[in-house]
Amino acid sequence: MCKCFLKYFTVFAVGAMAYGLIEIAARGFTHITMGFLGGISMIVISILNDMRRKGLPLITELIIITIFITVCEFIAGIILNVNLHLNIWDYSQIPMNIMGQICVPFMFIWLILSYVGIIVEEFMRAHLFFSGKALYVMHK
Repeated sequence: MCKCFLKYFTVFAVGAMAYGLIEIAARGFTHITMGFLGGISMIVISILNDMRRKGLPLITELIIITIFITVCEFIAGIILNVNLHLNIWDYSQIPMNIMGQICVPFMFIWLILSYVGIIVEEFMRAHLFFSGKALYVMHK
């Protein structure tokens, strides 16, 4: 139990820090809630990587993660930006947006970052947790 908690805590922390750093690099600032979403997303990636070892195709994993991140971003946007008026982000000027909280072009960014997240989680799994060979290649 403790080993599992430590693994998921580490995966969460790496996802939270990575997402925050990516946002800071891209737009100059971030919000703590975005780190939380990045951490939760990395845990989902870890769980789906377990499922991929049992036969889940990589493309299916990428689609699930992309949809998960988009739905989480929409829910967070409604709560934080619309209801609490924190104005953390606003996609209303970007084509194909929904209520300024999510947009189709950013879904492609989440898809790419999801693949990067898969590689990072696989690296951690193989070299930090010593729990299996990393599946870096685009098969399955």
